[in-house]
Amino acid sequence: MKQLLLMLALFSVIGAKAEQAYKDIIFYGMENFDVAKKNGKVYVSFDYIIENPNWYAATVMPSSLALIIADMACGDVVVEDKIKLAARTKAAYRFTLVGESSQFAKSTFSSIWNLMTGKGISFTIRGKLKAGVFIFRPKWKVDYTYNMTYDEFLSFF
Repeated sequence: MKQLLLMLALFSVIGAKAEQAYKDIIFYGMENFDVAKKNGKVYVSFDYIIENPNWYAATVMPSSLALIIADMACGDVVVEDKIKLAARTKAAYRFTLVGESSQFAKSTFSSIWNLMTGKGISFTIRGKLKAGVFIFRPKWKVDYTYNMTYDEFLSFF
């Protein structure tokens, strides 16, 4: 019984120390967009510039995020693959979001209107990204808007 209590106390202290040393991951921006359509799904890939200020590597787990294009909600998209963030680095990591093609059709008219009026197209991902180390897995808030130019939008087609 004493060993069990000692182990629980030890894990509590280690957990408290790990939580104190934790720093939030910093999301800077998106670049290098690619869009592909396969089997009724749309795959939106981009490089996300992320800084991990911690002394340990972290892993982004499969997560669901809201996608908003040209101020029109397109539904949820999924980060399907695990992405490992190196310790104490600022780097570009490739994200691929997968969504149903019917969701993307909602924003088509709004996108065309914004292009015609010269506003460009806002591409927003919002939600909580699951990431962490071992059993410590906080959810990091993501709310980033990228304003696409007319040329970037046309490169999708």
